[in-house]
Amino acid sequence: QIKTLQISAAAYENQNQSQSNPGFYAGAAAVWSKPHFKEAFEYSETNTATGQQTLHPFKYDYKVTPKIWVGFKNSEGMGVKASYWSFDADGATRNNTSDGITLFGAHAVTVIFPANILTVAPGDTLQTSSNLQAQITNLYATYSTNAHDIEINGGVGLRYARLRQTLAATVLGVLPASLNWERAYDGVGPSVALDLKKRIGCRGLSAIAKGSGALLYGTKTIDRTVLGDVSVPTASPFLMLDEADEVVGIGEFGFGVEWAKTMRTGAELAVTGTYDGQLWAEAGAPTLGFLGFQGFGLGVELRR
Repeated sequence: QIKTLQISAAAYENQNQSQSNPGFYAGAAAVWSKPHFKEAFEYSETNTATGQQTLHPFKYDYKVTPKIWVGFKNSEGMGVKASYWSFDADGATRNNTSDGITLFGAHAVTVIFPANILTVAPGDTLQTSSNLQAQITNLYATYSTNAHDIEINGGVGLRYARLRQTLAATVLGVLPASLNWERAYDGVGPSVALDLKKRIGCRGLSAIAKGSGALLYGTKTIDRTVLGDVSVPTASPFLMLDEADEVVGIGEFGFGVEWAKTMRTGAELAVTGTYDGQLWAEAGAPTLGFLGFQGFGLGVELRR
């Protein structure tokens, strides 16, 4: 019985050591991401016979986005890690033609100086298109340890994030009009991260969970142009918010499974499947609101 306990203790110690082996690691993942907006819409549809107005939100499909990371940790669990993720996609292009009763419009719903264009005659067509870009870059000082059978990896460092969102709307017909706006944000601030891993059985499988949060301080700009505005009073054709200070919070979370195998060279190969989500506070179209991403990731990591 004592011998059995010694073997079990040795196996447990070896498992913990294998989870905390020092060295370099690098990985990449394909993340199928889709953006979600809070109370942000691309165009409106108004039935003048009933007075019903319908707001149509931005429409984006899932897009494969790249995520890469590289890091190092020493025998005491201290290390560094850098990671990068980006999203760049065009929204669905819409074409809506008025019949004289149903009118279509595009709007820049800013806090002040809103702008609006409208299909005012039968046969007028509203064309709209949009684009969304987001980037996150992290640089962490990390620490790895084990608590019972759970591997804990924490990080503290800096995050840089970039956001670009645009809308282009044009009315073609009797009274041509156009509305274009771009919202841009760049910020840097402190960030913390925590990853947990728990082995499942003895086949190299583990359950994983991860999360991070950052508070970014940066600048926001808004560039809006409108021709044929129907607002009362009429908006200025050109409007710019010039590098206004803004703070943005970003939270990330994810969970999934990992399969790892030690190769003949001594390196460890890991494959992960995860569900990932993000929340950007005070971001989205065109000035206020929330922006989120959710999707599924498939990643590969090599550890030496």
